[in-house]
Amino acid sequence: MTATRAGVLGRTAAVREQAGAQRVRVELPPRYCPLPGAVHPDAGRLNARAADWLNGYGLCRDGAQRVRMTGNDVGGFYGRIMPRAPAGRLQLAVDWCALMFAFDDLHCDEGPASLRAGDFAGLATRLLRVLEAPGTVPGGAGDPFLEAAGDLAARCRAEGTAVQVRRMVDGHRAWFLAVLWEFGCRLGDRTPSLDDYAHLRQHTAAGTATTSWLEIVDGTEIPGAEMDSPVVRALSELAFTTAAFDDDLFSYGKERWLAARAPRPARCRLNLVDILAAEHGLDLEAALAAAVDLCDRLTLRFVRLRDQVLPGAGEPLRQYLGHLSHLIRGNLEWGLRAGRYTNPDGRHPGAVRTTGSFTTVAPRADAPPPIPSIAWWWDRF
Repeated sequence: MTATRAGVLGRTAAVREQAGAQRVRVELPPRYCPLPGAVHPDAGRLNARAADWLNGYGLCRDGAQRVRMTGNDVGGFYGRIMPRAPAGRLQLAVDWCALMFAFDDLHCDEGPASLRAGDFAGLATRLLRVLEAPGTVPGGAGDPFLEAAGDLAARCRAEGTAVQVRRMVDGHRAWFLAVLWEFGCRLGDRTPSLDDYAHLRQHTAAGTATTSWLEIVDGTEIPGAEMDSPVVRALSELAFTTAAFDDDLFSYGKERWLAARAPRPARCRLNLVDILAAEHGLDLEAALAAAVDLCDRLTLRFVRLRDQVLPGAGEPLRQYLGHLSHLIRGNLEWGLRAGRYTNPDGRHPGAVRTTGSFTTVAPRADAPPPIPSIAWWWDRF
């Protein structure tokens, strides 16, 4: 999918709802992304093995949950981030994706616990303890999520270093804390400010939890002096946030489809498009275009900052930055196709269709957007 930037300003995005929102069609403006794209050759096999592993714990075996789980294409998702990784080691990250997508569906977003923040907090703290100390059984045995997480934690320790394990646990702690922030927004039925949403979105999308497996799969450890440096932190946050904002673009149709079936309309919006519309008084098409423009600017900043860092980077850091580059492009390619978004509830295949294209023509603006919480990514490092 390619396009020139000439159409970005002259061509508007479109959202069409057909037959009482039985079908939702979303057309996005061209998205600037000069980064490489590739898929792991064993993505399909990795996906099937992850499904078997998850089913072995009694999760997502039947009905709509199984349809959604297989439609998530977790092998394709992580296989686009690490397209050349050894399949045996990559399976660990793919299995994690299968479990955490199921966890997200059942306990974070649309599932029955979506308004019970206390229930989520209890499960999340037990999950964290299992990841920190595999073999513990907080709250008693029998919870399939805890059992599956315990297996992942044990495999993580067998493959990773103590530093890598700690980074993995800390990534999950950041994710779960951000989800609790989302619960607060939902319970208060309020849409957050763009400034708050912009810096928290990387965590509500499980950014550091997702990428914590990169070093473990690679079998390398990035020295703390490099990983924790401001410039690498900025690159990590740029990649996580860009991918999360892109999630908002290709999941927008799904959210509209589900909202049309909600028992009552909610004022709370946790999507970049709706937040831009509310904060700046934009109509839907203008808000979609503004969201794409923001993603383009973040991508440009990532590319330029990455190219500044690469010449002096050690090999583990070079690998990591390569994975982040694949994440931005691969997440886009995966999200525009994944059944997770085209079949919103596992019972209506093709209910949502989102189309998009890529351009290699960079946006003109390479300056921080008027969002204070993320402006530091444009500092002179």
